[in-house]
Amino acid sequence: MKLLQGISGILATLDRHPRRCMWGMTLFAVIYYVLISLQGFDFADEGFSLTFYQNIFTHPSDVEYLFLYYLSGLIGGIWEVLFGNWGNYAYRILFALTSGGIVLTTFAILKPYFKTSTIVLSTLACVLYPGLCLHYFNHDCLTALLFLLTVYALTQGMNGKRWAWWSMGLFLALNTFTRTPNITLWILIFIPIIESIHTGNYSKAGHNILRIIGGAFIGKVVVLTIMYLLGHITPFVSAILSLFVMGGDSSDTHSITHLLGNYVGTYKNIISVSIKVFIVCLLYIISIRHIKIKGIGLIVGIISIAFIYSLLSRNFYAMWGGVTAASIIYTLMHHRDTQRLTLGLSALTMLIVIPLGGDSYANICYSCMWLGMPLLINMFRYPIQWNISYNDEYQRSINIHTDKPTSRQLSIIAGTAFLLFVALHSNCYFDDGSRLGKLHRAQAYQATTFTTQERANIIDDIVTHTTQHRAQGNYLLVFDNLPMLHYLTNMQPYLGSPWSTFWGNKMFEKKLFEAENSSRELPLIAIPHFYYKDLSSTQYLDAQEHPELQGKAKILLEFMQRNSYQEVFHNSHLTLYKVIE
Repeated sequence: MKLLQGISGILATLDRHPRRCMWGMTLFAVIYYVLISLQGFDFADEGFSLTFYQNIFTHPSDVEYLFLYYLSGLIGGIWEVLFGNWGNYAYRILFALTSGGIVLTTFAILKPYFKTSTIVLSTLACVLYPGLCLHYFNHDCLTALLFLLTVYALTQGMNGKRWAWWSMGLFLALNTFTRTPNITLWILIFIPIIESIHTGNYSKAGHNILRIIGGAFIGKVVVLTIMYLLGHITPFVSAILSLFVMGGDSSDTHSITHLLGNYVGTYKNIISVSIKVFIVCLLYIISIRHIKIKGIGLIVGIISIAFIYSLLSRNFYAMWGGVTAASIIYTLMHHRDTQRLTLGLSALTMLIVIPLGGDSYANICYSCMWLGMPLLINMFRYPIQWNISYNDEYQRSINIHTDKPTSRQLSIIAGTAFLLFVALHSNCYFDDGSRLGKLHRAQAYQATTFTTQERANIIDDIVTHTTQHRAQGNYLLVFDNLPMLHYLTNMQPYLGSPWSTFWGNKMFEKKLFEAENSSRELPLIAIPHFYYKDLSSTQYLDAQEHPELQGKAKILLEFMQRNSYQEVFHNSHLTLYKVIE
């Protein structure tokens, strides 16, 4: 009882100081990410993005595929010019600052609807939630910020501020340039129509939609003008066209059909795990209500934590499923309140639509939960009072509710399970192992975050030898999972992307043929011998070990034979091939 009173007192204090809480949580998010991002070094996705920022102004045609993320590349490129000498940690700091903006915008959206303590708890949960810990600036965190700014403008527009509709269109346009699949977020343009159904003022909805389109037009003109002035129109158009030529075979990992197929399986897993979590919670409620034995609530609560944790520990689907379910319930409960309905629909859009077009939902789970998490926490904190009624000859009605004591117990159980999950899964993205062992930094100039001694040694080894054997044209082709090598050596990707093997077999062959018959110099070819996540030994050209790469491996070997490549270096970490003049 004293514990509950103490927690209630803390939450009440938070509610009395909304402004302090907003700035305090923003500062906490920035400092937390600045500190935690000091550790961990990723050879994979982070290198994919950082190579883009490094080359967007100097060699745009060599990173043309990444122009699908143009606005994030433009911002990252400017950051590279200003703070590039800070190495990869510079982009961890930019991520921290972006996250601070996300927290501020989240507070601005939610403060009319929830108590300050609920917003604090929800933003804290989003900040601490480990996900896959992509703690560097990329298109996903920028997508989240621009989406939240769009929703803020939407809520302000519904409060009668005309400028906000123009701003909403501007942010939607900018988000489309941040990540091309974000064009799906234009579904929010139908929100004014939903409002008009409640108010009956359809002409007002039409005017607001026109304002949104006007703001979007301004945003597109501004970005396209910047592209034109920087000479970026050609690589941007090539990147857009690549979306329509991929998908010719099953080896395309970034084709539209492949990406959509990923989400069919993802949503099946979400539904499956969510049902299991729901059953655990339901059994808990039934047991404490109907089994009148002293201490049964504590015993069943501990068992429930164990079950929920076991589900969460196997994947991240349960958290996303829980947040999505809470957003659906909130939307249904407030279907007659236009502004709360808008909040619920926006949360669902963020959770369901943003992941479309990504190669893994887990990569972007951090970006999706900012509006849905408070709806979940609010459902745990306060009793659910949900009355659904409809008129017929029997005057039927449905009443669903959770009493206050049960709600408090569920809150403690859910919070304990979440903190356990965070504590035991606080890891570095694609840098396995305890943070206690990540106290070493490589000597390589661009590698400025701390990692294990083994990983630091590998970084120095591959950078030293790759730099020594640099090709005349400064081009590098990495096969397979080591796009960070481009950034570390400041060498340009040969096939328009630092991660060349995401192309399908046909596109990989076509890209090689086009590059081979162009004026550019032939590249240095690097074959790593370790897996980017756990550093285990691997042979990417081995047909049994990596059957999915064998089509591209055959094409690459034929390319090397045609051009008389020779092995110039080999050790346990790397093999290098080069054309000897």
